[in-house]
Amino acid sequence: MAEVANGGDVLGMFLAIGIPLLLTFGPISFSAIYGSFYQKGKMNKLLEREKGVGGAFKDPITNLSKPIGNKKILNSSLMWESVVIGPSWWQMLLGWIGSLFGGRLNAFTDIYDWARREALQRLREKIISSNFDDIINLRIETSMMSSSNKSKDKTAAMEIVAYGTAVKYE
Repeated sequence: MAEVANGGDVLGMFLAIGIPLLLTFGPISFSAIYGSFYQKGKMNKLLEREKGVGGAFKDPITNLSKPIGNKKILNSSLMWESVVIGPSWWQMLLGWIGSLFGGRLNAFTDIYDWARREALQRLREKIISSNFDDIINLRIETSMMSSSNKSKDKTAAMEIVAYGTAVKYE
């Protein structure tokens, strides 16, 4: 006859199976849930800031090498802003799975798009607070950063730098 399990056996079974599962999938699950909410919140804040600066006015940033029109430049200066962003554990897992099949890695697209837009928005806000009129000759540079130069450590981040010549017209 089968023996009836007592409370100690059930607790022991739960601890033997539950704790390893929690330690294995807990951090990834937390990263997926919290990271999703956090990044959506950051994107919503960025959208509000973009509406506030560029909504009613012309965009002061251009990649043209010379200003539009025959305006005389009174003053100029180099302006730059940068953003460093890295994917969450969940996004790295999705990226790794996606790399097995090839194609576009959508897990990274959203956060790198946010970082590029954030760098440009910071540059817009900086030009307005510095009393310059426009930024011409805009350039955007990206660079990968890793905590180790050996291939075993896959922890990586991307730095996006947006820079250009800020000009003040007469």
